Parts: sequence; structure tokens; C-alpha cells
Amino acid sequence: MSTANKYKKSEADNHIQTLEKLGFSNDEALVYHIILSSKECTVGEMSRSINFSRAKIYGIIDNLLSEGIIIESGNHPKSYYPIDPREIAQKRLKEVEEATAEAQSNLYQLYQSKKIDYLETLTVKDMEILSQVVSMCERATSSIDVIASLLPSELPSNVCRAFSDASRRGIKVRLLFPKKGTTLDLSRLEGFFEIRLTSAMPPAGVILVDDKEFCVGGLDVPDSTNTLLGMWMNQPELGRLVRLIFDNIYDASDIYES
Repeated sequence: MSTANKYKKSEADNHIQTLEKLGFSNDEALVYHIILSSKECTVGEMSRSINFSRAKIYGIIDNLLSEGIIIESGNHPKSYYPIDPREIAQKRLKEVEEATAEAQSNLYQLYQSKKIDYLETLTVKDMEILSQVVSMCERATSSIDVIASLLPSELPSNVCRAFSDASRRGIKVRLLFPKKGTTLDLSRLEGFFEIRLTSAMPPAGVILVDDKEFCVGGLDVPDSTNTLLGMWMNQPELGRLVRLIFDNIYDASDIYES
């Protein structure tokens, strides 16, 4: 393949990827790209450009017509014309903005309305642990106690925001971090926090909310980069036990003074 042909293929691949980001399936992107490149195209011409049967192309054409992405001529054989891709992008952007607003209002309210079973136990892993921590902070009404095996600068930004939002709501937030001989960077934590440091940090993290629901997590194999595993429980009796364990470790730690 010549350098010029390689460049054309690479450019076409980039166009296809852009169309897929706009919500096209790969097959729809291929067909629309042919029509866009030709400005006018029949099904016969499309079938000679890509290895699709005419029946498959007609099915894709029907989808593109229903979405208003292409226009059909009344001639025989029928030809198809592309809509300006900028119009498609603007339409998709508006749809995403409307869907985002819906997710942040009605869908979020539906998510928050889930009744919590106080005997519920869940096993969580990897990103599920972080999502669970954020949700717990949003549900907090009085207190959040955290044993963090990571420094504030190493915590995910969504977790830092969750702690900050809780503090701004008046929730009492106590944080225990490992003492690593370095200045503690609290720039990502906004609000008021009670912070202590310990050099005897366990290789796992714990978050306890309102003395009743808690999540314990750590690496499935110590000193590795393997999967994060955790257990979330919403059991008041065990929550009070976790509180006693936390208080014992927290009280024996050093008060952080900025």
C-alpha cells in the first residue's frame, strides 16, 4: 500500500471513530462516510465500496433515514445524500445535554430513593468500592469516620469531593492517614476535618457512616497491584463495633497540625 493510500485509510479511520463517538454504530458510520465522501451515492455504489450485502445496506439506510442523517432522492435507482455532519453533532449534543439534565434530576432522585435493607451486605471490588464510598458520604447525616491507607493527594478526586461536600453539610468527618514523613497536602479537601496520623496503618481502608453502615476494602493480595476487594454492610450492631475499633486506633494516633 502506497504512502498516500495509507494516509487516506488512516484519515478515513479517524472519521469513522468520530462518527462512532457521535453515536453511530460501526456499520452506520461506514455507510454514512461513503455517502458523505461521494456527496451522492446509490446502494449499488455502496455495495462496491464496502463488503456489505445490499440487504444489509438497505437496513442501515432505513436507520439513517429515520434519524434524518441522510436524504433519499425520488429517482431510479434511488440516490442518497448526506446531512451536514455539523447538524448531526449539534443534534446529538442537545440530546446528551437533555439526558444529562434528566440523569442529574429525576434519575438521581430514583437512585437515591432506593430503600436500604439494614441487613444488607454487598461484596464490592475496584471502582465499585469508590462509588460505594461516595454514595455513603451522600447518605451521611451525622458522622463519617475514615481510615485511609492513601494520602489525600493520592485519593481519587470524586472521593475527596464527597468528603468535602459532607463537611460543608455540617457532617463531622474524622480522617486517619498514614504518617509517611512528608507534608500532608490537604488542597483537595475543602471544609473542616479532624485529622490524625499513624505510622501503624493497616493495609486496608475503612469508612464508617453514622455508626451503622461501613465499607472495608483492600488489595486481594497484599503489596501487589491486583484487584481491590471490599465488603459493604449496613448493620447497626456491627457498625457500633467498627466504631469502637476506629476510636481505639484513632485515639492512639497523632493529632495533625497544619
